Amino acid sequence: MVQHVDPEVLALLALGEQDAASEAEHVHLRSCPQCRAEADELAVVASRARAAGEETLVAPPDHVWDRITAELAPEASAAGRGPVDGGTPATGTDRGAEVVDLASRRRRPVLWGAVAAGVALLAGVGGGVAWERAQSPLPSPAPTPVAVAEADLEALPDWTGSTGRAVVEELPDGEREIQVSLGGTDTSADGYREVWLIAEDLSGMVSLGMLEGDDGAFPVPEGLDLERYSLVDVSEEPFDGDPTHSGDSIVRGGLQQA
Repeated sequence: MVQHVDPEVLALLALGEQDAASEAEHVHLRSCPQCRAEADELAVVASRARAAGEETLVAPPDHVWDRITAELAPEASAAGRGPVDGGTPATGTDRGAEVVDLASRRRRPVLWGAVAAGVALLAGVGGGVAWERAQSPLPSPAPTPVAVAEADLEALPDWTGSTGRAVVEELPDGEREIQVSLGGTDTSADGYREVWLIAEDLSGMVSLGMLEGDDGAFPVPEGLDLERYSLVDVSEEPFDGDPTHSGDSIVRGGLQQA
């Protein structure tokens, strides 16, 4: 009869314990389809369990090992008992057959069950972690501003070659902001550039602030009607302390719905 590799050894090999098998058992494993199939199946289970829950595994509580020890104790005691009913024990030599340690065979299902339970526990923990991750909702993407109006800013006669663009964006909280960019012009050393919203009929204007560099973002005052204050204007202002428009506009353009 072919002596297959002990199931306990196959389980340990599946868990990565290569030294658990002897050289003869390794040789047998390579040539026996039955043992090879069982080893491969156990290896797949162990591999999937590790991949799913390796980071969250914890040591089993002491009572698990206490129960395993309690189950093994009767089997170990049975191995040392004498013949039943006073009979004379038969020996392997009397029958011309190989002597087999029946106690060790009885232990195999118990130990194999413990190892299999350990592999199943590993798979269960990993599967639970994977399920929990699958049930966790993915974070919602952050809302982005929405462009509601835009304008191409054209150079005024004294600033030929200057270009500009303005985009009004509505933020997730409902507030509005205007992005202004300017190119093709340099501010004089004794002045600065200021961004304005001007009524289309030139009956009023609102300063949004100083444009530092070529790009800037400016909050639109709450309640300001952009259908009336639809002209975006960038002016050069002198350092004279006067908050009103200098009258020297660099670029200007009318807002249109995006």
